[in-house]
Amino acid sequence: MGAKKKEKDEIAGDVDEKPSLATLLGNIHQRVNKIMGEINYIKKDKSIDFGKGGGFSVTGHDAVTKLIHPYLFKYGINIIPTMEKIEQSGNRSRVHMSFKWVNVDDPEDCFTTQAQADGVCNQDKGIAKAWSIAQRYTVLKTFHLETGEKDIEEYDIDATDLVENFAKEVEAKISKDEAKDLIKFSTSLGLEKDDVVMCLNDNGYEKTVDIPKDGLVKFKKELEKLADWESHATN
Repeated sequence: MGAKKKEKDEIAGDVDEKPSLATLLGNIHQRVNKIMGEINYIKKDKSIDFGKGGGFSVTGHDAVTKLIHPYLFKYGINIIPTMEKIEQSGNRSRVHMSFKWVNVDDPEDCFTTQAQADGVCNQDKGIAKAWSIAQRYTVLKTFHLETGEKDIEEYDIDATDLVENFAKEVEAKISKDEAKDLIKFSTSLGLEKDDVVMCLNDNGYEKTVDIPKDGLVKFKKELEKLADWESHATN
């Protein structure tokens, strides 16, 4: 009788010992694999246009983050980015990144991926842009996500030349700080906003930031002429 009771208690104990959630989710590779089993597609939501018929579609950083964030939380994965190296050439920033994929239930269970990317910006956003691109493509490639459209390497264009030309075009235009100084300059001449807009339109520009660097001096002279004309017209 005692032996049967002991056997019954052991069976009951086995039934009560349920595996933990961490055990069910598995190691870091199994967790990534489970996510791959739930998602396999993300639509490209943005386009990059370099003019003259050149350009391609891309998947934005926010779209990728919105898709993957709930699955990273559900399956207990942290992605830890580290900036390994930054290279700066003119308005082009290149970042070398590493991304550590960590099992939150066992931080020693992890793997690392590397990526590098370029960000072109005439202000101070080049590094941030490059970081976003590197992280975006790390996620897309790690989970092997389909986008439903051609990737850049499938386009019949020389993307390198297009990017180089685009970077030169951006670098050739005045910066936002220069544009602000131009507004101050026009104000010092006694010109109103409408006067500046009219002068911009007469010279084929929509905004002050559209003015090329080599055309800034000429445009200032145009403003001075306009201010001189208005001064004589009111006297």
